[in-house]
Amino acid sequence: MAQIFSSRKYQVIEMAKTFKVQCFLTSIWEESLYKAWSQIVYSMIPNGPLLQSNLETFCEATEVEEVVLFEKATFLDVSHATHKRSKHRFKDVHRFEKISNMIKMFKLGCT
Repeated sequence: MAQIFSSRKYQVIEMAKTFKVQCFLTSIWEESLYKAWSQIVYSMIPNGPLLQSNLETFCEATEVEEVVLFEKATFLDVSHATHKRSKHRFKDVHRFEKISNMIKMFKLGCT
């Protein structure tokens, strides 16, 4: 799988020539697609690192375990921050997708 991805990535970069290309190893049949789309949305946000820094500051100031920021239209995870002194370690790598789905269902229920 990694060899195929590397080969295709090289082909795309060669064809793109002067364009900046970023490739994501994913499949439409697995959860990695959500993460890839979230990274794409994040890459389109101006001042993304500043946004991340502000989320970390907000998380520390409010002393919450974690702060997650979702994009309004798609509910993709744009950025998140975990409190530095948090003893709780989040092991579920799909938690943002699950939270996103919960928010979508809540929004549908409200309309």
